[in-house]
Amino acid sequence: MDRNLTAAIELMAVPGEATKEAVIAAELRRRLAVLGVPASCIVDDGAHGRIGGGEAGNLIVRLDGRGRGERRMLTTHMDTVPGAVGSKPRLDGERVRNDAPGKALGADARAGCACLLGAIEALMAKRGDHPPRTFVFFVQEEIGLVGSKHLDAKLLGEPFPAMAFNFDGGDAEEIANAVIGTERLHIDLTGVAVHTSRAQLGISCAVILAEALAELERDGWVGEVKRDGGWATSNLGILRGGTGSNVVMPELYALAEVRSFDLGFRAKVLEAWRTAFRAAVERANAKAAGRNVTGHAAVAFRPGPEYPPYTLPEDAPVVLAARRAIEALGRTPRLFKHAGGMDSCNIVVKGIPAVGLGMGDRGAHSVDEWLDVPHFLDACKLAVSLATGE
Repeated sequence: MDRNLTAAIELMAVPGEATKEAVIAAELRRRLAVLGVPASCIVDDGAHGRIGGGEAGNLIVRLDGRGRGERRMLTTHMDTVPGAVGSKPRLDGERVRNDAPGKALGADARAGCACLLGAIEALMAKRGDHPPRTFVFFVQEEIGLVGSKHLDAKLLGEPFPAMAFNFDGGDAEEIANAVIGTERLHIDLTGVAVHTSRAQLGISCAVILAEALAELERDGWVGEVKRDGGWATSNLGILRGGTGSNVVMPELYALAEVRSFDLGFRAKVLEAWRTAFRAAVERANAKAAGRNVTGHAAVAFRPGPEYPPYTLPEDAPVVLAARRAIEALGRTPRLFKHAGGMDSCNIVVKGIPAVGLGMGDRGAHSVDEWLDVPHFLDACKLAVSLATGE
């Protein structure tokens, strides 16, 4: 079996969901040591301390070579979704499948980790006769690109990276030169708790939520949002609340998100959500006043993790470099807009033009996730080409 594929399969079986990356970080360090990377070239940037939680920071590997030429950076993320913990990957012809029922495979993005390890191995074989290169294995990508947002860019090396290639996707010929931006919104509702036998004297957060969502759905602000000349997606993904079936719900927490390639329209959608919840609370309080309810309902909003969208022109040097490397594989490069978050969003914010590249992952985050072996192997070749410049 190809050693890069072996590495990918082995890495998928290592636990390491977002914020709990200590074990996978240690495994990556072990493999880097086996490849001969000096410990002095490997650093944890302490991002988890700046984030305020987590077991490990971003793992940065700096191979300066002879110091000639521009620095390139190759990146991926080491964390997985919680559903991938316990994965049992197995090679099945030209696919890697999962033998653990009800689990995601974790190819997202352990396949990317294997790609970067293969590129590092190729550079180590050159015994320093290569341009300066930096590799980053990000943490906490799956909960909003949090690790890359808190990357310590001072540790990336001099000269500062001129371009970056982020491995986190599907087809090996795809180049994501435009990536959507996302903003999350924490919603905290409070109502008035009473025993259900006296429900008329309470205010239910469940009813407030239902009314707000019904209004948003009616006016076209939920799901795919296509209105007022803009486009976005919105979703309410987490709900927690209540104390018992015999108590009118006195509190409720919800986490929503809005994605768009347009920051202005994204802000407009978020404001529509806030307006709908405020209006639902006002209606609830008005009704409660007529029932002589003691107390009132309220809503509070807190900003969640966010990252901006970006678009690079087709003739940007990083796009052209990716295109040439893909063509050298015998594939036809294809530019596309990526509607899912990528760490490249935060890399661009730090002043490094970046594109997203595929690694063969299919059905990420789902129990049907699998790895497309031919695309993965070409992604490994692509990483070597971009790292060595050959």
